[in-house]
Amino acid sequence: MQNYVRLLGHALGFISVALFFYSYQRTQKSKIMIIQTVATALGCIQYLLIGATSGFALNVVCIIRNFAFFYREKNNKTDLVTPIFFSVAMAVVSCFSWEGIHSLLITLGLVVNTICMGVFDAKNFRKTILISSSLILVYNIFALSYSGILSE
Repeated sequence: MQNYVRLLGHALGFISVALFFYSYQRTQKSKIMIIQTVATALGCIQYLLIGATSGFALNVVCIIRNFAFFYREKNNKTDLVTPIFFSVAMAVVSCFSWEGIHSLLITLGLVVNTICMGVFDAKNFRKTILISSSLILVYNIFALSYSGILSE
């Protein structure tokens, strides 16, 4: 039974990756955000089913963060409180979902991503993705998340 659960997890992960790629073909930011939120939710379930609890828990925080950033941008507001709040939330969630030292990789990657997403414009944010994606890639290797490895 456990093998079937992991297989289902990997299948959902690959659907998630396909949705992410599809989202980049959209032109409306609101549609991109909706598609990426669904993709992240599938990625969360995938992490849960393959036993990667840090990936699951931190991506739940990312979904909430994305909504907060979406509404913040929609209202033309910028602040440092929002990215700091979600960075601290990720650190706390990481403590409760600890799998081992490799949990630090995804935590640091998502914290870097959160701070840069909250502070930089789109052009400079893209420059920081190499750092966050590299950390998350190594976590995905440890977690044996094949779709996560492909995605990063």
